[in-house]
Amino acid sequence: MCRELVSLSYRSRVRLSDPVADMVRIMQSSRMRNLRLGITGILLYNGLHFVQTLEGPPDACRDLFLRISQDPRHSEMIAFGLSKIEQRRFPDWSMRLLSREELRALMPELKLLDLKDTEDIERVHDQILARMSAA
Repeated sequence: MCRELVSLSYRSRVRLSDPVADMVRIMQSSRMRNLRLGITGILLYNGLHFVQTLEGPPDACRDLFLRISQDPRHSEMIAFGLSKIEQRRFPDWSMRLLSREELRALMPELKLLDLKDTEDIERVHDQILARMSAA
């Protein structure tokens, strides 16, 4: 039985009181919740912003996105890249964190994920994912 899948991406400004502890909590809860909901994805974090892609059933992705948008650890949220997909790009990752060090290694020319324009955010996001696939 083939289930319909979507990919949904967003960028938000991060508001963490204790970045290390908060990131550990975010990753632990995300991995457990996403596994239960059938969601996979990747979270890019540069210290100032998150750029995240969620993949999974449309209702689960929509509900999780709405929940994230209400989370006080996020502000200035910009959604982009909502599309139906045939298969997951991250089938083995209930949530993979890509740290600022990993981002710098993949894209040294990228200083911040502080892009304002949705098209620029989507372009950089796609370049990072392409470089991850090639690595």
